[in-house]
Amino acid sequence: MITKVKYIICGICVICGVMSCNEEPDGSNLFSSDQKTIAEMLRDRSELSAFYRILEKGSFDKYLGTYGEYTCFAPVNEGVNRYIDSLYKDESYLISKAKKKHNGIQEDPNWASLDVMARVNLMPDSLCDDIARFHLSGERHMQVDLDGTATTWTTMKIGRSIRVNTFDEIKAPKEAYIGLTSLNDVAAITEGDIEAINGVLHICSEMIPRSDRTTDDQLRVEGEKDLSIFYAALEATGYTDTLMIERKNNPDGTAITYDLGNNHNDRDGNVLYYPKECMIKWTVFAETDDVFRAAGINSFDDLKAKCAEWYGNCSGWYDYIKEKNIKISTGDDYTNQFNVVNMFVAYHILRAGMPIDRIVYEKNKQTDASWNFCFGYEPQEYFETMLPNTLLKVWETNPKTSKDLWLNRYLTNNTLTTKLGMFGMPGDGDHTLVFRGVSVDRNSSVETLNGYIHRIKGILKYDQNAKDALHERLRLDSSTFLYELINNGLRGATPSEVSTLNGGGDGNRVAFHNTYFDNIVCYNPGTLLRFNVMGAWRAHNSDQFQGWDVYDFAIKLPHVPTGDYELRIIYPPMGRGGLMQFYLGNSSKQSDMVAIGIPFDACANPHEDATFGYEPIQTLDENPESDFGVECGQRMHVRGYMYAPASFSRGTYNTITDPLSYNENDIYSAASQITGSTSCRSETGYGTMMLRRIITTQRFEQGQDYWLRIKNLVNDANLGWSFDFIELVPLDIVNSQTMSEDWY
Repeated sequence: MITKVKYIICGICVICGVMSCNEEPDGSNLFSSDQKTIAEMLRDRSELSAFYRILEKGSFDKYLGTYGEYTCFAPVNEGVNRYIDSLYKDESYLISKAKKKHNGIQEDPNWASLDVMARVNLMPDSLCDDIARFHLSGERHMQVDLDGTATTWTTMKIGRSIRVNTFDEIKAPKEAYIGLTSLNDVAAITEGDIEAINGVLHICSEMIPRSDRTTDDQLRVEGEKDLSIFYAALEATGYTDTLMIERKNNPDGTAITYDLGNNHNDRDGNVLYYPKECMIKWTVFAETDDVFRAAGINSFDDLKAKCAEWYGNCSGWYDYIKEKNIKISTGDDYTNQFNVVNMFVAYHILRAGMPIDRIVYEKNKQTDASWNFCFGYEPQEYFETMLPNTLLKVWETNPKTSKDLWLNRYLTNNTLTTKLGMFGMPGDGDHTLVFRGVSVDRNSSVETLNGYIHRIKGILKYDQNAKDALHERLRLDSSTFLYELINNGLRGATPSEVSTLNGGGDGNRVAFHNTYFDNIVCYNPGTLLRFNVMGAWRAHNSDQFQGWDVYDFAIKLPHVPTGDYELRIIYPPMGRGGLMQFYLGNSSKQSDMVAIGIPFDACANPHEDATFGYEPIQTLDENPESDFGVECGQRMHVRGYMYAPASFSRGTYNTITDPLSYNENDIYSAASQITGSTSCRSETGYGTMMLRRIITTQRFEQGQDYWLRIKNLVNDANLGWSFDFIELVPLDIVNSQTMSEDWY
């Protein structure tokens, strides 16, 4: 029987409390209705008394008695007792630095004879807090939402996830559980969808087990023994130490904290949530021993020999190595960053912890309300790896059905086409599949305390195919290279989830201290950093990084293979857009920055300003032969501007459709929305469209860092900037004489 797998991500609350703005819930929010809250339901059911006591010790009982939208997975007393007993008896705390004896439970010589309530009372409040967060969500999720397509929900735990399956005949611990929803392959929902006035309650047979191992520890437990060769390489290179890191710390080991004081409002005065700590998480792609054996690798020594073949002469395609004149080592010092084994392992690690269904912007139950791609778009993202200055490409094919994930898939002319409104497809004459890519196994991922391990079905390496697969228009979303958004559960979060973290306040945006991001430097301390979480925005992936005030900041661009590129940003022409100057430098030092072009007026109206050379796009109604802006877009490009892509629009208005589908009476018909009121190419007026601005055309070297500085030249705190994505496009792609860059 095929098991459906998905995850509930437990991901964005800071450790110091669920509601960062309210230490105690507002007492005025208590109910007077006869209908019960979740807290009252838990109190009234004696078989849930132990879990309710855990909520009390973690102070979550108060929140579940107030207004809000919650989902509570409540285990019965017997399940709580079994789980606490397993925590108490786990004395192998030396395995992980994060563990304590008895997992912090107070020692008692009469433990074996204690009842469950006495055992709960011996638990530290911090452990109760951790367990409670793992069983609660800030949104209402009915049991039907836990079935079907793989979906990730954010709950009240930092970047953690729950694996959701259906018990089959093999995995069900009891015959009665066959067909029931399983949580982390252990707990069964025995009674679901109990409606409360402030959410929904699901009763479970067991506590939902939490991973308490860091990524390095998880890779060496019995359950991951099929990764023994990969782990041997990981251990030899020293990346096991890297994968123990869980958060940004001060030199003394204490967590770095961020305090915005009262400076975290939006323009309307609404108080915004902001994270007070910054978690660090990892994604590891790992070959199984079977995959290695199929390639003739049966031991670490065999892998070392293959790594010498794969990377020994990598200067032929790895521009960074050639530009820095780096000597590649094939010796036994595997901790050397440019030892062939070290290079192999490093390319498998991302400094961004993502469950399987959040690596790309995937259409599923969590994203349904705002998913905004069209024309059969197959999501593609690019992530920087631990191998210096390299990108890993992730491509999801068949997004309607199997949602196959491929690493470094290489299709010739991937972002070029000769067919109006169609993406490149293998066998169409324009595109040839050169490298199928390394397949990611969707059904065997493992969540850890600080990341995810995803098994892969082929050998992953940075080679000529990996480099060639990047020779296309690279659309780099800010939420992929600002990895703090991923690691702190904000990429893919919904407004209702963020509202829960904000004490029921505004959840559409998140504020940040201007030292929060590694890849951003703010020169003006008054620069405001904001992130519009997933919603009905005219934005790639339905989210957008932005800010306001008299801003002056620089953002580090992702590294790309050496070549001549056109650098673009997307922006909304609007009255509060700002007058800004762009600079580019090889470091974040202001003295290294060189101004690019003349000041850019993001307030200018394309319909009125001749500078743009803007021409309205003809619809099919206006001209049955319309090319939807291909020709006039080329004329506008000469002036330094481009239409926004038509492959996405304002969220909630597009579904996955076939290329060139058109039905003027169907608001979900992608083609009908190309210039409609929800499109990024909206013709309804100033302030409702997006444009791309070409910043510069120049050579980018893989061995160099590049920082883009954006400075507001007007002393007006109401002006803003937008940094949804950048595009780096090889010039031969831009200037192709036989094909056009995908206009959509």
